[in-house]
Amino acid sequence: MSIFDDLDALTSAAVKGVFAEPAHLRPRLSAQYAERAADPDRAEVTVHGIFSAGPVKDDLRGQARVGQMSGTTKLASTAAEFWIAKAQIAALTALPANGDTVTLTSRAGSPVYAISAVRHTDMGDLTLILVREDPVP
Repeated sequence: MSIFDDLDALTSAAVKGVFAEPAHLRPRLSAQYAERAADPDRAEVTVHGIFSAGPVKDDLRGQARVGQMSGTTKLASTAAEFWIAKAQIAALTALPANGDTVTLTSRAGSPVYAISAVRHTDMGDLTLILVREDPVP
């Protein structure tokens, strides 16, 4: 390991110690025209990571002819992410995948999010891009 790797591990541990919260990862299988079901080949686990959500404003881009469009259309939404440090990832038996769920167990109502994308960093961390799941009635 390099000095940079050691510094990254120390920094990740410090950030995790202050900001991390527990989350339950539930692996799911997806099939066309069927509701997602639990994946029997990957175990459910509890991890600690950093959840963040905030407003996002995007421009909708498309084709327009000169003089037909006086402005741009904006889309306002919320971006939600869950960051997991390299040390926590190394302890997992299987990596999270698109369609799996993340339940924030320490928050009121234990909100459930589906993973829409898994982003790997060059340092071995993961950022899970999340979308809110509808509550089960």
